[in-house]
Amino acid sequence: MRGTPILLACAAFACVHAPPPPPPKLAVKQAGRGPLVELPPSILHERARTLMAEGKWEQAWEKLEAYLAREPGDAAALFEAGWMAEKRSDPAGAKELYRRSLEIDPGQVGAALDLARLLQDDPVRAEAVLRASLEKLPGDPRLLDGLAAALLAQKKLDEAAAAARQVLERHPDDAGAFRALADVEAGRGRIRHAEWLLENARKLDPADAGTLNSLGLLALRRDDPAAARADFAEAARLDPSFAPAWANLGALALRYRDYAAAEQACGRSLELDPGRWETRLSLAQALEGLQKPAEARAEYERVLAARPDEDDALYGRALALRAEGSLEAAAAAFQQYLPHAQGTRAHQVRAQIAAIELRMRTAQAAPAGHPGGVR
Repeated sequence: MRGTPILLACAAFACVHAPPPPPPKLAVKQAGRGPLVELPPSILHERARTLMAEGKWEQAWEKLEAYLAREPGDAAALFEAGWMAEKRSDPAGAKELYRRSLEIDPGQVGAALDLARLLQDDPVRAEAVLRASLEKLPGDPRLLDGLAAALLAQKKLDEAAAAARQVLERHPDDAGAFRALADVEAGRGRIRHAEWLLENARKLDPADAGTLNSLGLLALRRDDPAAARADFAEAARLDPSFAPAWANLGALALRYRDYAAAEQACGRSLELDPGRWETRLSLAQALEGLQKPAEARAEYERVLAARPDEDDALYGRALALRAEGSLEAAAAAFQQYLPHAQGTRAHQVRAQIAAIELRMRTAQAAPAGHPGGVR
């Protein structure tokens, strides 16, 4: 298996998604066969929330779209729509909806945190989003914890530590701040101190899956994969909806060529968080290991839709096409990857191209009706 699986940190860009309680059942009478009664906006909104709580995303989306068409300035509903866009595998649409929510109300904490999470690849913008919300809600511990994560992603360790300590000054029992300080210490190479901080966080919030996920990542840095797997598994048990734990279980299984376990864990993670391309790459590699080239290629294509120059996805797609017998397409895919290849890999890719071209020439030169063909 190529490369090293990507293991995901438990980002402090936390999702704030507590579904609202379902409203009382509503009945709308219809007179005879006349036109349907147009529902008031408030009822549309409540029905959308009920469907969201039931996980019926497409039906909820339809109701919420209808509500927002009549109430486009509802910041809370725009936040909910962003969340549903993520569930519908539309991260770009989710970003826009979160942005619109924050334009109307910079104090929409959930929208700020989720937009920052979606901007993890651009931590400077994530920081700007969180600072704008902090102007509206100065000292909010959730925003400060998120800000610490954005600063950590930029290697601004001192500033990240300052943001976490600002939380602890007012909220000494804030587990998220302890996790942020642990990330700072880990960034400084102080693994044991980081683990001590995370154990403090566990005492404050024993049910938090993110803390165990972070402990698993630190165990890997101590070269203890057995402890890491135990931490990731416990995180997934505590919160089966916590996608990073499943992703890390999948990446760890992939590292040890347990392709079936990797496929299962990565698939579960993607059900929960479809927009994470790193997990999709691990899933594609697991499918490749299981000798399912068509399914692997489909996943590599999805990775490339999000990251057109991702090296492993370019190479994996070419290998999958060759395994499928699509020789011309495989040769073109290897040619597309070749500028990214270095050292021994470049020689291997050229050899692949040469072998494919030879097979195609041999097939073209074979007499009509010859039973040999291309094997």
